[in-house]
Amino acid sequence: MNRILVIEDEEIIRKQITLLLERNSYEVTGAATIEQAINAHPESFDVILADIKLPGAAGTDIIQRSEQVPVVVMTSYASVRSAVESMKLGAVDYISKPFDHEELLFVINRSLRENRLASQNSAMRRDLERIFPHHEISTDNGLLGQTIDALENLTERDLFVYLHGERGTGKELLARLCHETGERLRGPLVFADLPLYSADQIDAVLFGTQKVDEHTHRRLGLVQAAHGGTLVLRSIATLPLQTQYKLLQLTDSNVNHSKPLNVRFIALGTEQLESRVADGLIDENFAALFSRNAYAVVPLRERREDLLPLAETYLAQFVKRYRKRKISFSREARYALQAYPWPGNVTELKSVVKRAVLLIETDEIKPLHLGIGVVDGSSRPLPLDLSLDAYFRYFVLNFQGQLSETELAGKLGISRKALWERRQKMDLPRA
Repeated sequence: MNRILVIEDEEIIRKQITLLLERNSYEVTGAATIEQAINAHPESFDVILADIKLPGAAGTDIIQRSEQVPVVVMTSYASVRSAVESMKLGAVDYISKPFDHEELLFVINRSLRENRLASQNSAMRRDLERIFPHHEISTDNGLLGQTIDALENLTERDLFVYLHGERGTGKELLARLCHETGERLRGPLVFADLPLYSADQIDAVLFGTQKVDEHTHRRLGLVQAAHGGTLVLRSIATLPLQTQYKLLQLTDSNVNHSKPLNVRFIALGTEQLESRVADGLIDENFAALFSRNAYAVVPLRERREDLLPLAETYLAQFVKRYRKRKISFSREARYALQAYPWPGNVTELKSVVKRAVLLIETDEIKPLHLGIGVVDGSSRPLPLDLSLDAYFRYFVLNFQGQLSETELAGKLGISRKALWERRQKMDLPRA
């Protein structure tokens, strides 16, 4: 049941409002002054209804005391000036006496609805910050740092951005950063998973559907849903050429829109635009929209300076999330993290650390817990930037004198049969 605080010095009016609201299933607390209202803990209510003219302090004084609770002000002296002044002070709505009962209920319901939406949005933002924390994209790499700086300093005229790089490099995190550090922060952030839709579905998904009859209702498309914010197009090369033409036409002339289209498009891909144009997957004119703000996202193997700091960040994050005791990487685990080539990039690193935190039963993560086929056995750092085959050769040649075949296979995270097969393939017979 929603709780409403009514601040009104005239007892008859306060009782009438209380009776009306209680009949409509609200829990009501009355107060005649701001002092009484403060003693009732105004921050604990869902809506506050306050008369402007009260004995002592004005009704609008409760706004600063109510934290995030919406305040609706009422007065017998309705005027544009008093309404504007109340809104400037933070009131969410305004109603003048004498008011119709239905009008008051409408204002209360609208304030409750907007408060719920604001609370939900705030909760969603906190949850997104938990899932996609900004520190995940901090870097000591010069190239990635330049990309981050460029994205953080886009202007409102930069409506088309293209981020390309290998899978798992963090392109989506950069898209979120681009949205959340600009003027579009309060606007919607919408993601279009293009590969999920067939060619005959994608137009309806992006542009919506029109009402055909009483059984077919109009549905809003993702382009319209992103108005005032950002639309992220995942795997842009999968977008049919015909749909690219429609988007190009829409951005040029705002066809079928009474207002200019106000959307920033961030396209994500694995290859450079020129390559996709040459393959015939992206129209040349459509690609030209994004060419001014096209940025490569560096793979993890090319930003080794970020590897261990990122691993430590993920470790702290998952230890806190899963309420584990203090856990650290062993020296050998650090060497293993450095030696592995990370074909899955940042996404793979995050999954590896998460799995280790969930599986570990001690306070130290060993290479075996990482499950990446890279093991300890050396007190010195292992060579960096090795391919999987190169690392396999390196490890076998260096440790076969100390370990049995069963131990070698276990350290590498493969079966003994797989070890034998790879020895044969790579001409590495046991010495």
